[in-house]
Amino acid sequence: MDEVDAFDLRHLRDRREIQDVALRYARAADRREYALFEAIFSEDARLSGHRGDPDTTPPYFALEGRDAIVASMRALERFESTLHVVSNQLVEVDGDHAHGETYCIAHHIYREDGVAMNHSMAIRYQDRLVRVNGRWRFQHRRLAIDWERHAPLRENGPATDLHPSDPDTRRE
Repeated sequence: MDEVDAFDLRHLRDRREIQDVALRYARAADRREYALFEAIFSEDARLSGHRGDPDTTPPYFALEGRDAIVASMRALERFESTLHVVSNQLVEVDGDHAHGETYCIAHHIYREDGVAMNHSMAIRYQDRLVRVNGRWRFQHRRLAIDWERHAPLRENGPATDLHPSDPDTRRE
């Protein structure tokens, strides 16, 4: 294999491994696998949340160090369930460092006065990663929330229970 092919393969492998780190974050959140958060953040990691562009809005939370980040994830317990759907991702790799942006739609289900509610968010994770002992880890992760919505969650049974005259289920 020539030098260009080896570089291309390494680059593709790095990008795939970085995508897996983003997917593991979503899995750790949704399944409450707190030990998995330890495996995907560097020891000196930082995590911050912003409503809007992180370059122009102050953080509404900021955490420093892997231990603080992992401990903070237990706040997810207040939700009945969560679902983080990871989609678009662009990454630039430079040796053992990388930066990029990953899109996500996140749903957080909770109850308010007995009513099931969905706090949904459009998130862009702006990431800086570092390779530590051959494994990619988040070194700095900024959550940029572009929009969010709190709305009642319609709870249905199986689709066969839906009535065709229901405007929420009619197909044009």
